[in-house]
Amino acid sequence: MKKIFIMFFSLMLLLSCNNNSNSSENYKNIVLVQGAMDIEVDTMIASLKDVKEERYGSWSFFVGTLEGKNGLNKVIVSRTEIGLVNASAATTIGIEKYKPTVIINQGTSGGHDINLHSGDIVLGTNIINIGAFRTEKSENSIQNNWIFLDDVQRLRDENNNFITNMAFHSDSDLVNIAKTINYTNGKVVEGTIGSADQWNRELERINMLHNKYNTSAEEMETVAAAQVAKAFNIPFIGIRILSNTDLHNEDFNPETAIWCNNFTIDFIKAL
Repeated sequence: MKKIFIMFFSLMLLLSCNNNSNSSENYKNIVLVQGAMDIEVDTMIASLKDVKEERYGSWSFFVGTLEGKNGLNKVIVSRTEIGLVNASAATTIGIEKYKPTVIINQGTSGGHDINLHSGDIVLGTNIINIGAFRTEKSENSIQNNWIFLDDVQRLRDENNNFITNMAFHSDSDLVNIAKTINYTNGKVVEGTIGSADQWNRELERINMLHNKYNTSAEEMETVAAAQVAKAFNIPFIGIRILSNTDLHNEDFNPETAIWCNNFTIDFIKAL
């Protein structure tokens, strides 16, 4: 009987140790980091140890670890696919399945600011849905008269009251860490990331959006991820590299996706 008790106690102790070794308490951070396309996630996935792919619906998550200066990070690389709906779904699934302590949305973007070039990185201190607008009744379309439709960025608080969000914002502590990362392929600036299910190359429209919203760059996912992260009160940062800018006739450069991945890896290590 005594031997059975000792064996049972030893087994329970072993199971307890195994459970503790997999607990979130052993990780400095649990980071959900997103990219829409393969080219926007492949380098990050390759940087992780002990990677395993998990799939929910159409969305893939690559779970592994990354050693940082302050300890071991659990990192979940989420391939969100392109667009606001995909980004919203992938972010919500990622939160529910992995309970991240930090969410990063990163990847390529098109330039809106004449002062920025391909390879420059924008930290999204402001993030806005540039596809959300309404118009007054009129015979003609006058883009400068379009009115921002902030209803799509509303959330509710715990008392069921609406919270109006004219823009979302990257966590200031995360932005400050990102500003310390050594980056040699361009500038790193704070700015406004504009998101929509659009790809704008008409200079008149690009300039209109920049003048109206002070956009630095446009892409298709960040605002959706930022909105979901805010709804769950999880620190968030948007990191976007200019892969192209028609303001300077600079065509898409796929290398920029790798540069942004490497910047993001260094950022995670610095957390």
